[in-house]
Amino acid sequence: MRLAVALLLASPAHAQPATPTLAEPARTLQASDAASPVPALAYRSVFADLPRGVEEASTDWKAANKAVAQFPRGHADLLQWEKARAAAPKEQP
Repeated sequence: MRLAVALLLASPAHAQPATPTLAEPARTLQASDAASPVPALAYRSVFADLPRGVEEASTDWKAANKAVAQFPRGHADLLQWEKARAAAPKEQP
């Protein structure tokens, strides 16, 4: 039983080579040197390819905030405003 457990635990160790195989030893040693030259990376923003949006024009944020501020209680005030507009007589052209 002990032999079976020992063989089971030892089998993964035999799957790895004793010494790593280097395809190009000179390049590997150069890469491990901290003073090796490194090519410069070109900066490219991650936001460069994002869609710009559906709207073509932008809205003045101060005007947008002022428009929203006319309904300080939110949806409740909006419903009252819509009700008042529906009850008001419409102008004839």
